[in-house]
Amino acid sequence: MPGWVIAIFRLTARRPMLTARVDLVPLLIAGRRLLLAVILPYIFASLVFGGTPAARIVFLAASGGLGGLILVGACRRISSTRPEQSGRLRRVLAMFELLGVNLALTLALGEVTLRSFAACTGQSWLLQNSLDSYRLQPGRDYGAGLRGNALGFPGPEFERQKRQGVLRIAALGDSFAVGPAVAFEDNYLTLLGKALPHAEVYNIGVSGTGPREYRLLLSQHVWEYDPDLVLVSIFVGNDVTEWLATPRQMDPRQSALYAFLHRGWRMLRERSRQIPSNAEPADRFRSEGLSPETFCEIEGRRLAICLAERLPGLEQKWQRALGYLEQMIEDCRGRQVPIAIVLIPDEFQVNPGVLAEALDAARLSRSDVDLALPQRRLRAFCADRDVPCLDLLPIFAGKTDTYAPRDTHWNKQGNYLAARSLAAWPVINQLASSPRPPAP
Repeated sequence: MPGWVIAIFRLTARRPMLTARVDLVPLLIAGRRLLLAVILPYIFASLVFGGTPAARIVFLAASGGLGGLILVGACRRISSTRPEQSGRLRRVLAMFELLGVNLALTLALGEVTLRSFAACTGQSWLLQNSLDSYRLQPGRDYGAGLRGNALGFPGPEFERQKRQGVLRIAALGDSFAVGPAVAFEDNYLTLLGKALPHAEVYNIGVSGTGPREYRLLLSQHVWEYDPDLVLVSIFVGNDVTEWLATPRQMDPRQSALYAFLHRGWRMLRERSRQIPSNAEPADRFRSEGLSPETFCEIEGRRLAICLAERLPGLEQKWQRALGYLEQMIEDCRGRQVPIAIVLIPDEFQVNPGVLAEALDAARLSRSDVDLALPQRRLRAFCADRDVPCLDLLPIFAGKTDTYAPRDTHWNKQGNYLAARSLAAWPVINQLASSPRPPAP
């Protein structure tokens, strides 16, 4: 007869007229250990294998194996008639077990707290790059002429009423449109509006955005202002590879706690690397730029868009980005509004020195990358759909003085070069000479 059956028989035989007392200590210990068997394997599988199909398999195997051992041990402990032995090893193991339980509970409660806070306050930056979180604050003066309008976009307020004979351009873009490294009057979209006397440019720029957010901005904010042209600026450095990633397969980026801690660690690391600056507090320009380590890390990561080998994960991001652009094209054509696309190169594509540092940071050789690949693919995409596309790479190639030092954005020279190129583009000139009449 099994030992645990004998133990239960003895407990009930001692007090035949009373309910048997059950020792809950082994059950509590087993429950505590089962918690460890779930949370700790999940953390391990997420950090080591997160984002791959193997993550779930490793988690289930490790959690199931540990859980089975814990249940077997609990049954043996309940059925055992011998008193437990106490020794130094058992006390040490118990201490580590207690620490593990506390760690697991802390992580679980931290995750629940952050998600609850995000749900109650709408602070979605804990979980994802929220569009609203990256807009400018309405009415705030950021210095050097940059001010957020009522919608959180750079520049003056938008007007619904159109002026007769004036081309209205709705310009969608990311941080290049915001212009973090130059005064607002030196922003390429501001300069474009000045270069075209019969045109006005509505700057719908939001830092950190890409095709997914551009389509959302198009549907939510563009059509009410009846534009004559939708101008989309695509920065090949990260509009495809970085902002369209969707964490899955137990990717740790799905965790609010991981995102919170990772973001805080990066900010702390960057602060520790920065050289003290004598700039005035009101000066929004970072004269020293990013630290050399951070700048090389960013440029090396962005080289992925130029990899000659077509990787499955990167191809999925391409398809998603092109899918959003396709939806924007269909939306514009459904409203009979022209759409045009401008391709902004990354600095490593025009500056050999930056390219060498990026290759070294990414541990790649020059033969591993095709610098013009993203532009070729986007130009072909536009050509197949008869969408005008201005590729700025040939214009910027070799001009190493067009980007702010270790900033990843254009300086004043770069913005002026882009504005001149856009103003001379026949697509815009032809529309500027014959804009649509204002809506009744």
